[in-house]
Amino acid sequence: MNIKLNEFQKRTENLRSKMFQEGLDALVIYSDEYRSGNSTYLTGYKPINVIEESPQLVIIVGNNNPVVLMGRLNAYAARDLVWIEDVRGIHQPQKDLPNIFSSIKNKKSKIGVIGQNILPVSLFNSIANTLSKSVFVFCDNLIIDERKIKSPAEINLMGKAAAINDQVLKEVLTKVEIGMTEIQIAGLAEAIARQMGADIASATVVMSGPNTNYPAWRPSNRKVEAGDFLMIDFNPAVNHYCNDGGITVLLPGGDPEQERALITGHEALKSIIPNIKPNISAKVIFDNLLNYLKPHGLEKNFTPYAKGLRGVGHGVGLDVVERPNLSSDSDFNIIPGMTLAIKLDLHGLIGGGYRIEIVVAVTDNGVTPLNKLILEESNDFTIIRE
Repeated sequence: MNIKLNEFQKRTENLRSKMFQEGLDALVIYSDEYRSGNSTYLTGYKPINVIEESPQLVIIVGNNNPVVLMGRLNAYAARDLVWIEDVRGIHQPQKDLPNIFSSIKNKKSKIGVIGQNILPVSLFNSIANTLSKSVFVFCDNLIIDERKIKSPAEINLMGKAAAINDQVLKEVLTKVEIGMTEIQIAGLAEAIARQMGADIASATVVMSGPNTNYPAWRPSNRKVEAGDFLMIDFNPAVNHYCNDGGITVLLPGGDPEQERALITGHEALKSIIPNIKPNISAKVIFDNLLNYLKPHGLEKNFTPYAKGLRGVGHGVGLDVVERPNLSSDSDFNIIPGMTLAIKLDLHGLIGGGYRIEIVVAVTDNGVTPLNKLILEESNDFTIIRE
């Protein structure tokens, strides 16, 4: 089940309706090729960074048909693939913007801007110069509120990505060997996913031994050693819809305390995920994890890393990491249709730290796990013993 034309059209019209409700005369929606979700949500096209940097800019003016601007080379393919008829290169904004905004450029208009945290100053200045009488309002929430609730078609694609990730992680677990480098293990995961027809949604995270002390890490030429924690956070995508699943492997020769901590982590996720319900506070996810870990003496390994942004998870969809954020400060209720990565990070353990991550879809009655591997296997399945 792919995303059909009428769904893209409905998304655009829903956003246009919100634009009018907010008293806006136009919307400018900007994404780059690394964080493409906002524009891909409307066009179905994800630019690729080859030869050129290619952002994607969608402009909606009043009741006019939307216009898409992107890298000149990407625009060739996009004209055949995007349902929106007017696709232009973004390399000459001073020429195209006056035409696109012709109906309002001489008026005192109110313009909504989505993506202001990544919108280049030069491009914003070009828009502002074209609309010199206008005021600009930053309004990312207009599209975030739409994107955070997934349609059945979106969840179907995310389920396919999750099934691929489960298989990737399961196969990597059987093939990893002491002496392999982090880069080789990342390549192993990516090759399996490609063979299964997936795209790679974001940088593959593989960290081992002392590198697991970091919350993020680029795979290196470090060779994994006996007794290492080996963290694999992998993100395949199907038709641009992502999965964010992760396991931590304990290689042969691990300390009994490492085994205990890892088993407890699997137990914790299996305990708290069935208790995620619609219309409860998202903060409950943090609270339930903390309450489970406290009696095991793991609170100090959890709270410093789980209280910040995305501390225990985040939304997943067209971007691997998207709103809403899950942490000790989450102040929203969970809603049916949300797709959430539930993440447990523990650090400062003997041997470093670990991450375990599962994506779930919120239903009217609870959640449906999209990643099933961790929940179906034994609690010690990632512990490799001699």
